[in-house]
Amino acid sequence: MKNICDFIDLQKFRYHVRLCHNESGDSRQLGESNTEPEMQFTYQDIIARRKGELLDTKEALSAADTRVFRNNLSSLHSYLAFVGKTDDSSVGREMLHGFNEKLASYLDALNVTPRTKSDRRSHLRAWQRTVEAVTQSATDKVGEVTVVRPLAGTFHQILREAVANSGVAPKTLAKLVHSSPAAIQRWLKGAYPNPQAIPSVHRLEAELGLERDTLLRRLPDTSQEGARPSISIGFRERQRVNTRSFYRLKEADISASLNAEWNAYFEYKTSRGPVLERSTKGVWQMLPMEKISATIPACARRGNQGCVTASIAMGKVRGYLGFLSHPETKGGFGKLPEEAQTLAWLVVPSAIEAFLNFLKDRSGGLVHSGHATFCSIGASMVHPVTGYLTQQPEFANKLPEGTLQENWTKACSRAHRLYRQWKQDANDISRKPNEPIQQLLNLSEPLGPIIRAVARIDQLAAESAPGSVEEALHKRDALLLSMLMANPLRVRNFTLMTWREHGNGSLYCREDGQWRLRFEAKDFKNMKYAKQSDYDAPLPAALNERIEEYLVEYRPRLTKDAPDCKVVFPTQHGNIWKGLGAHFQKLTSRHVPETPGFGPHAMRHLVATDWLRKHPNDFLTAAMLLHDKLETVLRNYAHLRQDDAFTRFEAHLEAVSRATKS
Repeated sequence: MKNICDFIDLQKFRYHVRLCHNESGDSRQLGESNTEPEMQFTYQDIIARRKGELLDTKEALSAADTRVFRNNLSSLHSYLAFVGKTDDSSVGREMLHGFNEKLASYLDALNVTPRTKSDRRSHLRAWQRTVEAVTQSATDKVGEVTVVRPLAGTFHQILREAVANSGVAPKTLAKLVHSSPAAIQRWLKGAYPNPQAIPSVHRLEAELGLERDTLLRRLPDTSQEGARPSISIGFRERQRVNTRSFYRLKEADISASLNAEWNAYFEYKTSRGPVLERSTKGVWQMLPMEKISATIPACARRGNQGCVTASIAMGKVRGYLGFLSHPETKGGFGKLPEEAQTLAWLVVPSAIEAFLNFLKDRSGGLVHSGHATFCSIGASMVHPVTGYLTQQPEFANKLPEGTLQENWTKACSRAHRLYRQWKQDANDISRKPNEPIQQLLNLSEPLGPIIRAVARIDQLAAESAPGSVEEALHKRDALLLSMLMANPLRVRNFTLMTWREHGNGSLYCREDGQWRLRFEAKDFKNMKYAKQSDYDAPLPAALNERIEEYLVEYRPRLTKDAPDCKVVFPTQHGNIWKGLGAHFQKLTSRHVPETPGFGPHAMRHLVATDWLRKHPNDFLTAAMLLHDKLETVLRNYAHLRQDDAFTRFEAHLEAVSRATKS
């Protein structure tokens, strides 16, 4: 049996990448091109309109008039069956600028007399004119779509063509074979019959004149789908245990004095002209909230702007100060809450050492990036020249008496050395990106299960009520997985990805029909390399119709109550989807049985590893795929160079063995 996603060739799926900068001369936004109006109505609406045109305008109806409408309706049902839709489906590109192409394919597939074929052509062109008339009254002009259906394999292709040739409406056909009309409609849309429906499929085959088991032989074989393997992820196991022992200072418990200290520090880090000395790299960047994918607390916001770095810093500070007032019996420092709430504690070496060891114990003995981040914040605070606390010895008065055994300057200097030493030792990896996807990496085609997951999600969409929000959410999820596999950018880029934002969104379509993603250098978090270069890369042509259908037919259902929404992947209420990363992990947990679920960052690792295994030493392409610095990719995937070296050495040993035997 063919792969149910055979519209994607695993060997050609995405990995030839060409990057370029904005090409204003030959690119055009979808909003600027000759697109069709947004289809926010179903074929039932079109049928009602057509019925009115043919029948309701006449004072007296003859049998011929009624027969003409029935013939027109029969042709429409036949055509819809061919394209995988029913009369309660939303109107898409099959009736818009893709109509001529679809009509030609439909007529070629028919096995009817030339006269009948001519009649159907005439009827369908009349239906298409009705659609055009309706679209002219639409107020929101967006575009027209259809979708490359991963499930449109042999089963669905044969079923649709057979129904189209029969000239019988799906609901009538369901009655003839004593099956559920909803089931027939789901199968035409892309769903597969369940085992209980096998007798209905046999009756359907007989009614359509198909050889017995013609359809059943083409159902996917699910017998090989075993139980999900039991995989233990060290980081997740530790997190599960650690969450039972909460120590972080809660936002609601922050004292007025600590809040005042923080506000002064925030002003120092964001002001253009601070009173105290500040390093040239010690400035915090403020961004409009619509450019921030993370949830930003009030302490890191000013008006409609927020600072991601400030949010991270305050999170680390809350962890440290919470540890100070955590009971000694639970591993804490045992201070009173009112004593612990001051930034001055970032100067106390004994407390710093105790906290870092506390984090180490909770990490199973690992000294990792979490340690390094806290140490970077602390070291900047006590830098000998530009340290915020170093320059304010009056902070010593905020510590309990006897806390420091030396003067303020010496304490800052000793704390600075301590921070630097711990940061230097923070070389362990707590969250290993390969652990959740190791079972995929063991496969010859690691991306195969992801493609099958997209097919499963498409089937869920096919089984959903036509026109429902549930159907739109499944289509959103299927596109998200497909695009992350094709262009493995960071989750922030997918969260903030826009479409038609003043005709200049992140996702755009060129005049030649190629869909692309583009981001400015400043859209790439704090990555040194990415922040220095723009990103403008193509999406696979295999996704073109999927993208178009989502944008026009499904996304509007999610943004119905939020017409100003600009993001490509919104929540079901049309908001910025700040939980996109967590949802992606849930999707992979549910639909990729080879893994316990993984996030977007692991997808980057999966794509790069798959490429480099099949194209040894092509690190430049991997760096372009990830939009990362070549040196970074070389460092992170050095183990694959080792694999290649041993492969070549194995060939050398075989050559030596052959030479010795001869």
